[in-house]
Amino acid sequence: MRCRTWQACLAAVVLFAAACGGGDGGAAEQPASDGEAQPAEAAEPETTVSTFGQFVDRADLPTVIYDGETCTYIGPETVDPGPVRVVLDNRSGTRARMDILRFPDDKTFEDLAAYVESGEAEENQDSPDWVTQTRKVRAPANQLIGANRTMFDNTYGILCYLGDEEPFRIEAVAAFEVEGG
Repeated sequence: MRCRTWQACLAAVVLFAAACGGGDGGAAEQPASDGEAQPAEAAEPETTVSTFGQFVDRADLPTVIYDGETCTYIGPETVDPGPVRVVLDNRSGTRARMDILRFPDDKTFEDLAAYVESGEAEENQDSPDWVTQTRKVRAPANQLIGANRTMFDNTYGILCYLGDEEPFRIEAVAAFEVEGG
């Protein structure tokens, strides 16, 4: 079989699979006591559990809105530990990026802001080496992207990267605490 595009190949494979039947998922036929073939008992299907839903129902979602000029944090000061969805709402005509950073015990948001104000952030085009980067979130133009991460008691900060291409202008946006539960 020769396909001109990957979509055509995919469609051909799907049609071929449908034509072949698929049937009962591979259960073999077994002869009955009277000699007629009978379908075998279907095996118990495996159960898979998705944890995605636990991120959706929480009201305490940290959200960053990028409007093309600046990033704004809209969210709680304190978030319960566990599965957390952090949202980047890019309302601009360019791509956007934010970094979610976990602070060590001896650092604060003021330290992150000082790092940005010193010019090191723009020079390095990265977060400071004293934080643990827990997630980079990138959103294409006019897209809302959610990033799932399990977070534990700690202080987290957000850096936002502004502009179409490097070197990006970098802002220290906000910090939030993960505690309680």
